[in-house]
Amino acid sequence: MAFDGEAPEEPDRPDRPVPVGFDARRRALVDAAVALAAQLAGVQARQASVLSAVFELAEEMTAGSPTRVRDRDLAIRDLSAEVGAALRVSDRTVQARISDAWELVNRFPAAHAALAGGRISWAHVRTIMDAGCAISDDTARGQFEASSVTIAEHESAGRLRHRIVMDAEAARTDSIDERHRAARAARCVEVRDGADGMSDLYAHLPTVQAHGIADRLHRYARRIKNHPNPDTDGDAGGDVVWEERTLAQIQADVFADLLLTTDPTTAGDGLATIRAHVQVNIPATILTGTSTGTGAEGGGSPPTGGLPGVAELIGHGPIDTETARALAGNAPGWDRLFVNPTTGHVLEIDRYQPSADQRRILRVRDEHCRFPGCRYPATRSDADHTIDAAHGGPTAISNLGHFCRRHHTLKHHTRWKADNLPGGLIRWTSPLGVTYTDKPPRTVVFTTPDDTPPPF
Repeated sequence: MAFDGEAPEEPDRPDRPVPVGFDARRRALVDAAVALAAQLAGVQARQASVLSAVFELAEEMTAGSPTRVRDRDLAIRDLSAEVGAALRVSDRTVQARISDAWELVNRFPAAHAALAGGRISWAHVRTIMDAGCAISDDTARGQFEASSVTIAEHESAGRLRHRIVMDAEAARTDSIDERHRAARAARCVEVRDGADGMSDLYAHLPTVQAHGIADRLHRYARRIKNHPNPDTDGDAGGDVVWEERTLAQIQADVFADLLLTTDPTTAGDGLATIRAHVQVNIPATILTGTSTGTGAEGGGSPPTGGLPGVAELIGHGPIDTETARALAGNAPGWDRLFVNPTTGHVLEIDRYQPSADQRRILRVRDEHCRFPGCRYPATRSDADHTIDAAHGGPTAISNLGHFCRRHHTLKHHTRWKADNLPGGLIRWTSPLGVTYTDKPPRTVVFTTPDDTPPPF
């Protein structure tokens, strides 16, 4: 891509020879990149000032409240939702940015000033804050910040981290035991979805436990890799089957087997033990074996809301055909869904009594919390009346929606208002009177030609 702009003028420097030819263009591009980086840093500093002011507004809104801490948290959620909806960003993300901005402006003013002046980047700021946020003494933190900013003006963020980590450690007043107790309280497990039907499972654990788990996986993998088993399908002579998987693959498989079964050395597929509360859309063509899982069977265009022949783990994306068939084979039952052939909206489900059907239809329709930008799973959200039942709101699909506990609370305890519209739309109105319409995900499970009975 060509650069058509001009680099900003700089004062003459005797140590910089006047470039010619390609070097002149090279100098112009380098100077432009430096100037733009400084401008970007200044914009990020101004953005931090604005977001910090949002926090201060929440403080002012709840000043004098007898339950100030709870009311302030609710006010921050309220304002984060307003900003997030306007920016089309998750309000959880906005609230985290507000917290970071307040920390930067109020606890690291020197770093904020250096960012505003374009002398350091946001990556430098993040490194300084990560290392210094735990320094409780204001004077010690100020000294640490000043020295860190000086280093940051001449070093990359990666080198900066190495240079200042010991300074931050020396400035702390809490003991390693205290810090470990606090860090241990933050232990968790999370899933980060990737491509091609794969995801990463992260566990944040105490170091001893983490290394113990890794060592156990390694020992299991070594034992499986180095001890071939007789071929049970061969003749009595017992042909030897050598393990073809790599150690890394074996460790991943053992990890799954240990969590999903009781013994990773026994035969069987871990999928057979999955009984989690998940929603999987499996087109009939996959179950009948007429689909390759490419989503292109039949040569026609995919119907609204999905791809024919592609199974989907709701809220996470496509899964492979073999896994879909294994899950379907182990399922205690199936739901038959009737969908609008034009829009793909779920119209009816015929398995349970009406109240159960409503919950299942909602779960299929919504997939996740219906606040704009929120992806919290519907299976862990509240199926709530948009017009309260106490105020005459009917218990009907047209008056129900899934809201996570955060946004359920926001709807009931702030001036945010939700209204159901035809077609499964939910319109939110913010305290400023701005409206945001959330559309339900388009979901099609079974598609069959006219007059062809569904495979049940």
